[in-house]
Order: sequence, then structure tokens, then C-alpha cells
Amino acid sequence: MRRHAGWAWLLAFAMGTAGAQVEEDDSEAPVVMADAEAQALLAQPLPAEAPARLALLQQQVRAAQSLEQRGRWVELLAELAQLGRGQPGHDVRVRQYLSAEFVWGSSGKGLAAADAIASDATLSLPVRASAALRQVYALSQARDRAQLDRMWARAQGLAKQALEGMANDPAGTLRLQVDRLQIRSEIERRDGRLVEAVATLREAVRLAHKGVEEARRGGKPLRDPAVQDAYGWYDGSQGMLTYALVRQGRAPEAVQVGQSNLALWRAGQLTDAMGARWSYRLAQAQVASRQYAAALENAQRSDDMLQRAGAGPASHARWLARQEQVRSLIGLRRWTEADAFYRDFLANLPADSLARDRANDWRLRALLAAKNGRFDEALETVERIHRFRLRLYGDAHPQTQEAAGVRALVKLLKGDMAGAWVDYQPLFAALLDTPGGWQDLDLSGARGFVLGLAFDEFLREIAARAQRGDKLEPAWTDRALQVADRLQTGSAHRALVDASARVLAATPALRGLIEEEQTLRAAAAARTGTLNATLGEEDRLRRRNSNDDHKAQLKALPDAERKKQQKAQTDELAAVREQVRQQREQAQAAREALNQQRDRVAKAYPAYADLVTPTLPAPALLQKLLSPGEALLVLQPLEGATLAWLVLPGEPTRFAASAIGAAGWAERVAQIRTALDLSTGRPPTLPVPALHEVWRELMAPLLAGTDVKSLLVAADGALAALPLAAALTSAEPGAFVARRMAVTQLPSAGALYALRRAPAPAPAAKALFGVGDPQFKSTAKAGRGALGQGATKYDAAWGFSYGEIPPLPETRAELLALTKALGANAQTDLLLGAAATREAVLAAPLADRRLVAFATHGLMPGELPGVSKPALALAPTADATASPLLELDDVLTLRLNAQAVLLSACNTAAGEQGGAAMSGLVRGFFFAGSRSVLATHWAVETTSAAALTSAAFATKAPRAEGLRLAQVSMIEGTLGSGRWAHPFYWAGYALFGDPSR
Repeated sequence: MRRHAGWAWLLAFAMGTAGAQVEEDDSEAPVVMADAEAQALLAQPLPAEAPARLALLQQQVRAAQSLEQRGRWVELLAELAQLGRGQPGHDVRVRQYLSAEFVWGSSGKGLAAADAIASDATLSLPVRASAALRQVYALSQARDRAQLDRMWARAQGLAKQALEGMANDPAGTLRLQVDRLQIRSEIERRDGRLVEAVATLREAVRLAHKGVEEARRGGKPLRDPAVQDAYGWYDGSQGMLTYALVRQGRAPEAVQVGQSNLALWRAGQLTDAMGARWSYRLAQAQVASRQYAAALENAQRSDDMLQRAGAGPASHARWLARQEQVRSLIGLRRWTEADAFYRDFLANLPADSLARDRANDWRLRALLAAKNGRFDEALETVERIHRFRLRLYGDAHPQTQEAAGVRALVKLLKGDMAGAWVDYQPLFAALLDTPGGWQDLDLSGARGFVLGLAFDEFLREIAARAQRGDKLEPAWTDRALQVADRLQTGSAHRALVDASARVLAATPALRGLIEEEQTLRAAAAARTGTLNATLGEEDRLRRRNSNDDHKAQLKALPDAERKKQQKAQTDELAAVREQVRQQREQAQAAREALNQQRDRVAKAYPAYADLVTPTLPAPALLQKLLSPGEALLVLQPLEGATLAWLVLPGEPTRFAASAIGAAGWAERVAQIRTALDLSTGRPPTLPVPALHEVWRELMAPLLAGTDVKSLLVAADGALAALPLAAALTSAEPGAFVARRMAVTQLPSAGALYALRRAPAPAPAAKALFGVGDPQFKSTAKAGRGALGQGATKYDAAWGFSYGEIPPLPETRAELLALTKALGANAQTDLLLGAAATREAVLAAPLADRRLVAFATHGLMPGELPGVSKPALALAPTADATASPLLELDDVLTLRLNAQAVLLSACNTAAGEQGGAAMSGLVRGFFFAGSRSVLATHWAVETTSAAALTSAAFATKAPRAEGLRLAQVSMIEGTLGSGRWAHPFYWAGYALFGDPSR
């Protein structure tokens, strides 16, 4: 992690420097002025004489800003920018006006003003470059890709020329560099290059922070205008990064950043304008975290504050606040309110083409119309889009398939399952059967909302029919299993894609293939944009030729002239249609080239393809991956039910639905885990009814009549944190599932395909490499429990007080016991204490070890400030700026040939909400070369942990069976003489991955 210097309130912002819609930096400098003085200034009429008018305008701008009257502020800045041409400070005022107009006034007017200023050769190069960059930012929010590319080329040229002449203006140079980085990140986002976009924004934050430090040199006070101006750039870059955090699947960290900034606002350290903006920034992170009620509260407060401040209804800020209100209401399933709010929002937008284009999303209109019973309106909306995309792209293009999927959702809500099923097929083909669907139809923004609901409603319909006892077509339940797999896989997908950047950096050949794929993707998008423009021209000509007034004008012409013009128009239309034909062929060829390149990547680097574009296998393929005696159980909790599938080799897939939904299981799992946790001193009683209910509801209906010896389980939500080996097959206290079968967990059903796609390599030669008892330099009480409040104190080096992490001296004994059981050498095969560093792990020879063990704290995203990815806490080195965390990025670069990775003392199997973090960490170790990962659901007891892991890995039995035998030995008392028979001692272990191969 990077060290940040500065003062306390600035440090709180530094928590998010690690990396939806993005927003713009308006780089404003807050002004302090007495209210009475400011109001008196604003009440003064502007004199006619230019010098006096200019002087009062400058004072009134400061007054309006001090009073947070944003509407008035924008009006005054507009006049000041126009009147002050040629005057000192004009460049700064123009820059302020352009940002203020877009953010607080009218986004469309800001776009037009930026174009006019960028095109004005009489203005200075720096101000023209800044205006050109602002124009590109605005265009990146619109849909005309061709215009965006042209204006980006112009902005880059102007910025380059301006920077060449700014050698004597370091502050201005830095601002323009930050501005250019912000806009470049938007281009990268539009191109789908999200990893590059995050890296670009990190650099923008770094430079902006440098600007704050330089502005404070010489002891300048915090309220100094230069310091505040520099801080505005830092805050804007930080805000953009907050949105990037959400795009990269780091919503918990984004929530922390937003909450810390709102705390500063409540403490009076930020202006109300910044408080309003951090409110909607926090809201979008909470929506991504499914904290819809909190998100709605923050979005409503933001919108109220913005409205009171006079922000225009077509402003960027109002749109960001209002879109989060719509999303929150949809997330809360308050359909009537969401519909009324969205329709009122659209109806009250002024004639601002950019604002209307951004706000008017056809998917949301169709969804809300259908959810409120206006099915004809919804179908008309989606049919129009589908017809256009069919004509533009053809029926096999992802954009056309998306439109078909939204139409399927509308038909399903209408009650037309037969019609919906037909329309679902193209969407399923795009998102379930095609690995490229992870990139072509990125499930974010309005698309993610609506297509996510299309999936949810399909699963809900299957659940409802199952609970009614209706006949279910096997094709329906098979597709539903793939949908569940997509939902389980998608929860960790973004973090893995982001983390894969280090893999690309270390693999030049793969990086070259991916860069070529990105080039082809951009070329395909450009071809489609050209075709779109030509189709628009064809429509214009066709409408002109069929217009009654136009026909009347032709009819009034002399016969020869009329025939001449008619022929010319016919030829013109024919020529455009020939262009359409050729461009459609070119677009299809570009698309085919893109698909071929993706196939080349998948064939050359299959493990990388499994990571970033994972296959979602159908049940028929999953059956072929299973051995006799194995079965795959997939559990998908919904709002009012839980769907369950059992895939068996050589048999039809079984399906059932439990009436207990996600909330019910969350409550039950929490109760079970609490009851099994003896670390709090509770009596060693067993929650027999609850453990038997798990079997009765989720397992018995599907396992009846089978002889399953090894059960693989892919579960979502709270069920991923449920120790299924402790479920009871009857009401008898000792009838544990572990007695009957081995249980292995999977991050998703598709993970089995990745693990068994190719034969396993020969086992590694050496038994063990272990890392444990890291020296955190802590005075905290030792133990495996929660990290505690002490470790959540923010500090500049790590984002939290790293030295407060509790030490784990008992893990040294565990690793020594494991070393003895496996015949390893403690001197050469273990890293302990101060030697257990990230650098030592990355340099260790891990490829020749059958078992790699990490006995340390596992950190999940959001568990500590600044931790945005799953990580293992290791010992810090003498380099105070180097991170001591082994993060997911590092895991992907490891080269393993391990039968298993042991995460002891990590508490990692519990994961975060939805199990996404554990899923990502497990898949990371799979990519690195491990066949399985053994983690813990809770902080297990030390002596029993050493005994169980030693017994499990010392046996010659397959991994899952070895763990089961060790667990049964504890249950029956042959291991531990009966003192470890309670599930607290043995059920906390979860084996993820392949149970045997």
C-alpha cells in the first residue's frame, strides 16, 4: 500500500486510493464569507461599465459560492467567463465555468460551451485544451462513439501542445495532467478496458495529492484558495475512483470511503456541496452492496441538498443523485414509487438533449411499465429497440440478444411463460453459453439492473411453479442451474479480472493476445458505430422521400425536372443502402475476427480464460465430469424460496425447491454458527432441530435413493457459510452427514469444469511449505478471534493500524505438528515469525510442494479500511512503504502444483456477503495451480486444529475422504479421546475444490 502524507481530514480520503457511472471533478475552491456580507453583495445590481461590472461579478461569484447557491453561481460564472476575456485570471474562470455548468447547471449547455471554447483559436492553448477535455468527458456520457473518438483525438493534440508551453506553470501543468488522466480513464471505461481505467485514475489521485502537498508548502493554511483549489482536484479524482471501486467489485471499500467523507461533512470539515456529492457517491456504493434502504436515504438527502442549492434538473449532479434513488427503489421492489419517481424525473427534464439522452433508459422504462401493469407500453418500448438492433446488428449480436432478454422479462411479468421462454434463449446464449458474454454484456448500470432482474424473475418463476407442484420442463430447470452458476460466479468475477492485471504484466505473450483482442473489440465497435450512422442517414432519406410536403414539392415541378430529381433521390437512397449492406458485412467480419481472437486466447491460455471468461457448463457437461459415487449439489437462495439441483453421473438432474428463502437461511445459518461456537464459553449443546432441518429441506429430497460418497456443493449467500458436514440426517444427535459422505465446497458449479477440464499433473515431489506466526510487531492480545476495533484505526501506511493485529503464536505449533506428520523439514520448509513476509512467499519454490499452508489472518474486502481484495496478513519488512499483505493479485502470480492449500486461522470460509471474497480467493489459488483449498468457517481451537489437519493430510485417502475420516475420528473419540466430538472442533473446516483428483 502507498504511504500518504498530509493532515487528518485529507488522510481520511486516502483510504480509497486503491481504485456505474463516473463523475467529474469541478475543482472548486470553497470560499468562507459571512452570510450577511455575501447576501448584500448578491443584492447589488451590476453596473453597466465593464471594469466595475467585472469587479462586482468576481465578488458575487465568491458570495454565491459561499452561500452554496449553485444555480446563481453558474449564471455568474457564465457572465464572468464571457466578460473577462483578455483579463488576468480568465483561463481559471473559464475552467471553473465549464465544470460548474456541467455539474451544477445544464450538462448539455456545458457540452456546447466546451466545444465553442475548444474551437476558439483566439484563446490560450491551456484553456482550449481544458475545454476540449471537458467536452470529451461529456461526450463519453452520450452514445455517439464516432464523435467521441474525433473529439478525443483533438483534445489529446491540444493538451500536448499546451503542456509543451507550460514549463513555467507547474501548478497549471499538474492540473492539466490530472484532467487528461481523468478523461483518459473515461475512454478506457467506454472501451471496456476497466483495469487500465483504474490504473489511470490511481495515477490521477497520486498527482492530485502531490498538488495538495505542493500547495501547502511554506505552511499555507488549509483555507488558502490555492490549497483548496488543489484539494478540489484531489476530491474529484477520488470521487471518480469511488465509482471505479464499484465497477471493480469493491463496493465494501467504496462504502467505507463514502462513509468516512460524510463523517467529515457532518463534522463541518467539508462544504454542503461536497456533502451532497459524497452522499450520492455513497449511495451508488450501497446500491452495489444491496444496502438499498441506506442508499435511498443518502440519495434522497443528496437530491434535497442539491435542489436547495439551486442545482439544475439537467445537471450532472442531480442526475447522479436521482439515478441512485431509482435504483434504490427498484432494489427495494417498491415498483409503484420507482415508476412514479422515474416518470416525474423524465417529465421535468428541460430541453437538454444530453441530459435527456442519459436519463431516458429504455430498459428502465420497459421494466417499470411492466412491473406496474402497463404491458402494452413496455412491449412497444422494447419491440422498437429490438427491431432497430436486429436491423443494425443481426440476430446473433449481444446487443440484439440483450433486447430479446428484456422482452422476455416483460412477457414473463405478463404471465406469458411460453413467449418469454422463446425470448430468453438469445439472452441465455449470450450470457450463459458464450464466454465472451462476460465482456460483451457487462452487467453494470441500468443493463445490470434489468438483466439481473430478468434472471431473478426467471428463477422466481421456476420456484413458484415448483412450489405449486406444476410440471417443470427439464430444459427450464437446466437453464435455471446455469443462471444460478452465473450469479454465483459473477459475484467475484470483477475482482478477479482486476487482479489478473499482474498476470498479464508477467506474461508478455498473453498480454499481446489480450491487447490484440482489445484492438479488435474497439474496431468492431467502430464498425458498428459507422453502420449506425449510415442507417440513420438511410432513415432520413426514406422519411424525406415519403413525406407528403416533399411529394407535393416534387409534383409542382415540371415533368422533366421532377423525374430528374426523383431519379437522383432514388439513386441516392440506393447508394446509401449499398453502403449499409457493405458496412453490415464489415461489422459482422469484425465481430467474427473478435470471436476468433478470443478462441485463440482460450486455447493458448485456458487457465486465464477460466479466470476472466469462465465457462458456465450445462448439467449434461457437469455429469460427464463426475465419477461414480460423486454428486454435485447446487443451492441458490432467492427472496421467497431456495432452488436446489443434484447432478449425478449418468442420471437425469434432480431438482427441488424449499420454501425457505434467503432471509430465512441467513437467520438460520447465523443461529447454527452461534450455537456451534464454543469459544464464547457457551455449553456444548447441539442445535439438533436446526441441523436436521438443513438435511430435510436441502439435501434429503434430492439424495434419497442414491449412494453418494462424495458430495460437492456450490452454494450462494448465507448457505456458503453453512458447515454441511454437521447437518443431521435424522433427529439423532450423532447422525452427522460426515458419517455418510465427504463434503467439498465449490465457488460455483462451473469451477468444477475448470478443475477437471484437463488431467491433473503428476504430484509434486516435496510434501509441505508452510507460512505462519507472522510477526506483526503487536502488543495486542494473542488469539484467532476477530481482529478487533484496535486494528481498524486508520493510519497513513496501511489504511489501518497494522501493528494492532493480534499475533498468532499457536500457529507455529500447528505448522510444526504438520511438518512432523508429513515428514517435512522445519528449517527449510517453513517461514515463521519475522521471516513470514510477502516477499519471502513470492520468492519461495512453491511449485514442488504438495501442500502449501498459510497459518495467519485472512482479511476480506471491507473487513479493515483500505483492504479491497482478499488478502493474507504477513510480517512487514524494513521497507515501511511495502505492503505486508499477500493479496489476490499476488496469489494469481504464484506457481503451484499443490494438492491443497491450507488456510489455517484465517476465518476465510465465512467470507463476505454472498461469499464473493472467498470465491475469488479460492479461484485465485485454483488459477495458481492448487487443486483444492482447506479453509475454516470460524476460529478453531489450536490443539484440535493441529491434530485434525495432520491426520487429514497424512492419510493416503483422497483429500475430501481424508478430511472426513479425521472428522469422524473426532466424532467417535479415536482422535482426541472424545473431547473433540462437538462440531465446533471439526465442522469448521471447509474443503474447496476437487475432492480427489
